[in-house]
Amino acid sequence: VRLNGAPLPAPTPRPWNEPLRVACSDPDHVAPDQRRALLGLWSEGVAPRPGGAAGLEYLRVARGELDAIAFSWEFPWDHAAGLLLVTEAGGVQRTVAGKPFRLAGGNALPFTAARDEATARRILDLLAAGRTDAA
Repeated sequence: VRLNGAPLPAPTPRPWNEPLRVACSDPDHVAPDQRRALLGLWSEGVAPRPGGAAGLEYLRVARGELDAIAFSWEFPWDHAAGLLLVTEAGGVQRTVAGKPFRLAGGNALPFTAARDEATARRILDLLAAGRTDAA
């Protein structure tokens, strides 16, 4: 993956004492089960914030400016290029069911795209805890 002709660097490990930076769907504007899942991100060691334009958020993950995204909608035009970008930059993407996001739809939502496998697993664990704890 290249940005302005220069290769994007591989993700570097996060310092253990810094919170994960996550852009996410606004929990106030999603279905109740997705809201519960997203609220799981409001946990110690995580700094969630409302997501902006999907394309820019994916670029931020690929560049290492964000650790992950957690989105709750499936429009392929918002995700196709960004998912490819993050994956090519060494990142990982999964739905709350642990499966890759399908552009054709029918995904278990929300889903994450993260800088690496460990970060994706942490985000998915928090989303699953949110679904369980508030059910």
